[in-house]
Amino acid sequence: MREPLNKIFSTDLNKSLLATLIRYFPPIEFNEALIDVVNVLMDGLSRGDIYIDIKENPKNLELRYKGWPSYHMKALLDSGWTKGDNSPIVLNENVISWRRTHNEIVETIQKILLRNQAINHLSKELPVPIDAKNLEHLNIQQREAVNLVNSQQIILLSGGPGTGKTSTILQMLLQALTRNPTLDIAMAAPTGKAAKKLKDTIQAGIEDFEDHIKVKLSNIPSKTLHKWLEAGPNGFRRNSRRLLKLDLIIIDEMSMVDLSTINGLLDALTKSCQIILVGDPDQLLPIGSGGIWQILQEKATKANFKSNSVKLIKSYRNQGDIALLRNTLKDDGVDAFWHLLSMQEDSSNVSQYLSLLKNIPDPVVRTLINYRKKLTKLTENCINYIPNEAWQSSMIEVSQSVEMLNLFKFIENLLILCPQIYGPWGVKKIHELLLGTRFEKEVHKWGEGTPIMAKSNQPEIGLANGDVGIIIGNGEKRRFLFNVFSEEQRLVTRLINPSRVNMYDPAYAMTIHKAQGSEADQVLLLWPSTSKVSEENSFKKFYSDDYERRMLYTAITRAKKQLLVITNKEEDF
Repeated sequence: MREPLNKIFSTDLNKSLLATLIRYFPPIEFNEALIDVVNVLMDGLSRGDIYIDIKENPKNLELRYKGWPSYHMKALLDSGWTKGDNSPIVLNENVISWRRTHNEIVETIQKILLRNQAINHLSKELPVPIDAKNLEHLNIQQREAVNLVNSQQIILLSGGPGTGKTSTILQMLLQALTRNPTLDIAMAAPTGKAAKKLKDTIQAGIEDFEDHIKVKLSNIPSKTLHKWLEAGPNGFRRNSRRLLKLDLIIIDEMSMVDLSTINGLLDALTKSCQIILVGDPDQLLPIGSGGIWQILQEKATKANFKSNSVKLIKSYRNQGDIALLRNTLKDDGVDAFWHLLSMQEDSSNVSQYLSLLKNIPDPVVRTLINYRKKLTKLTENCINYIPNEAWQSSMIEVSQSVEMLNLFKFIENLLILCPQIYGPWGVKKIHELLLGTRFEKEVHKWGEGTPIMAKSNQPEIGLANGDVGIIIGNGEKRRFLFNVFSEEQRLVTRLINPSRVNMYDPAYAMTIHKAQGSEADQVLLLWPSTSKVSEENSFKKFYSDDYERRMLYTAITRAKKQLLVITNKEEDF
């Protein structure tokens, strides 16, 4: 007897999708193996993987019908779902994808290629002289990227952590202003903290510059892509009918940029705008929408940008065994990474800890208790520097005292990362440990010193999704402190009434996805064997090796000085 569809499909969405396909694209011949094909494609899309090699065994999904891939390939071909330009699925040799997403990828690349032409920004003013000493510390690849600013309208700059991407960006900006000091320049990133980090690192890099250069560079605004595009409930208010009048834009953390956002940006920029795309292609893909940056780095696509693309290889950040693990993971894969970690003795900056799944591991508990006590004390120290009248406002800027600077610096010293929200060692379990099992329903009980993360973009108060702040005060004086960029691009501290913040979570721990764009001196990575199991767990769905590699790579590259990887014994699961 045929199984009911709700037991065959991993989600109701997949079930509805197949019904829609059958309705609008009646198969020439229906075979229930198509259920597996739909599930595999949807599972890939949920991780950002647009293209699925049908010859590879889908380790991350339990198939319902035997004979993958020959049986499923025949079912797909017999259905007619890959024939013609309007078919729902694209089949290119052994690779399958949803046609809609594939077409969007092709359209995006075409939009970028159309802009691939010589620049033409002439200045009527005398150019700002560039000091040759500024380029002395750059390697060959970095200088190549800087020189491209004089000739290419589209530039692709890729590299891993510590390879000097930000210092290269700084010199590219300087080169652009040397060519034409009147350029209207912008910096952007997909998240608020990534935009802040870009602004901060540029600001730190110009300390020794001459004043007139320093003023120009420090005045370059850095915002989220959604803020530049003026995102609203009905889409982007900046578009082809209301263009952004920019001469040059630098987009950092491109690995996090999804298709709809990059398409929106390309539509909203003038045809003459120079675009510099920067990112690490080995990080996680944007969930559910594919990663245009990773596709731009693939060999076939990259051939179209051969003269525009620079990859930074040399690392300037001495991370000891962190760098060794990172390179092993990137070059040799997941199995080699775990083998190296298991064989390695604890070093000055990398260690491993085994724990039972039934409890939050002791190193995490000890670290969090000390972290919480210190945060509470630092927060209490800040109260005396907030004037009494400030507590009467729903949102107000407060002076950035030394105590507040120390507080926010301390918040950024630690990241506790989990692959998932739920399950053993998930983000929720950690927050239950600190805030109680009812913490989600008892938000008002979160005490002073609790770090929080904004979950939505609120440009009216300067908050972006992913911004981390802290609770200060109690009772009627309970408020949130956030560091945000003002409209004048100054980093300011705002005291905000909780009623003004739409959605937020505690931020003692976060998922690896949420940590993208962040760095910390110390990273504790919880990696239970259950991290390979989906949160739905209906199919015992397992991550593919590539997805696990990207998850681990993104997690360990958040660590600047110390990394602790916590795992459990396999027999414990």
